[in-house]
Amino acid sequence: MKLQRKDYIFEVKKVDIITKREEINVVLIKVDDVSDMIFPFFTSYKLSINDSIQIYGFFLNEEMIAVSAVIPDSDLNNGSFYTYGSPIIYVFEVREDKRGLGYGKKCVELLIEKVIESDTVILSCTPFVAGFWEKLGFELKFIDQSLYMHRMMFEKKEKKEIKK
Repeated sequence: MKLQRKDYIFEVKKVDIITKREEINVVLIKVDDVSDMIFPFFTSYKLSINDSIQIYGFFLNEEMIAVSAVIPDSDLNNGSFYTYGSPIIYVFEVREDKRGLGYGKKCVELLIEKVIESDTVILSCTPFVAGFWEKLGFELKFIDQSLYMHRMMFEKKEKKEIKK
């Protein structure tokens, strides 16, 4: 599609976001495997991440495109976080150059379908990204005014068998 305005011609290209050939893999990683420069939001949480929190890297062609920290349910985390009996997505960040292309949605789907076995998932997020999570099926449960965080919850529509 071409738009013409005076002496300028603007060409608008439609970009296919994720092709069928692109496969994203999710892998359990160590906190030190996450680049401070590429994932600055995640880096701001590094000091509060302990051994009970599981860190997952999302890889496209061996390149990390997203990272997430998941707090397992309370039976596994030795009481360092209160999880209300469900795992919590504590941090989730997509690389800045991969945002808006559908990778975040795909990574969250992988996290919920393949990694988190619970039917209910809790999420803490800033108000700025709440809309992203709502599009994926999370519902706002309450706002923690002291931390300016939204507490959201996702319930799986149907339990999918998890391949091991």
